[in-house]
Amino acid sequence: MDNIGIVVDDICSLPEKIIREYQIEIVKTKLFFAEAEKFPEKNLYQIMEETKAHPKTSAPSPGDFIKAYKRLLEGFQKVVVITLSSRLSGTYNSAFQAKGFMSDSLKIELIDSGHAAASEGLFVLKALELIKGHQEIKEIKRRLESLKREIKMVAFLKNTFWVEKIGRMSQKQAWLFQTLKSLGIQPIVGIKKGVVGFAGFNFGSGDVFKAIFRQLQCHSQKIRRYYKTNMKVGINYTNNIGLAYSLKEKIERELKAEVAFVSLAPPIVGANSGPGTLIAACRPII
Repeated sequence: MDNIGIVVDDICSLPEKIIREYQIEIVKTKLFFAEAEKFPEKNLYQIMEETKAHPKTSAPSPGDFIKAYKRLLEGFQKVVVITLSSRLSGTYNSAFQAKGFMSDSLKIELIDSGHAAASEGLFVLKALELIKGHQEIKEIKRRLESLKREIKMVAFLKNTFWVEKIGRMSQKQAWLFQTLKSLGIQPIVGIKKGVVGFAGFNFGSGDVFKAIFRQLQCHSQKIRRYYKTNMKVGINYTNNIGLAYSLKEKIERELKAEVAFVSLAPPIVGANSGPGTLIAACRPII
């Protein structure tokens, strides 16, 4: 029997190849979109753009986590559970409740990543590195807790229609967002202390590709300065796969950084941020 298995929610956005390789148990969040049944030949973002309808989402239930725990404990001695930020979703709470129903709950260790999407994916990859390095579960948790503040995420929205529609942005904020974009200033969305919000502004270019690369370039310089190492990057796209892979090539060519994965943004993230969203996260290779 292997030592430590890992349970993660699907918001981590890791590619299927990595999930299979490391035997990661994925607990899926729930997305309800009646319009998808009317247009089965189209993807989520095509339907959203054409109908302007908004999917409804919810966290996994405790029962979903209980099933995952039982499956993993058949092949592993202990389980590390990583969720997206508890300040963004009830997923961590569901995982916590599920642990309470387990007779062997002492074998389960919960970690709130404080992140989501690509930044959560990088957090999970570090956990896998530590597990592979035969670290004890308490040491893994200690190291991951210290990693939270070292991971940076930048996201750029095509427009504010979807975040305004679900109430995550006021009309006044949306007006400011669009005004700044018209002036060539790209607002940056990020995660700080587990909450999504504006993380700054990219001056000089309203172009998403240039803006996101410039932010990664700045983070790369800081990482090299403070850690004397390079960075690891994760990229999420919605309906702009070509742009995502162009970004990957530019990062590898000009920044000499490691792009760990390029993957479709989790449907729940894309449903809230809208088509055209591009997300990148980075952390020092330490």
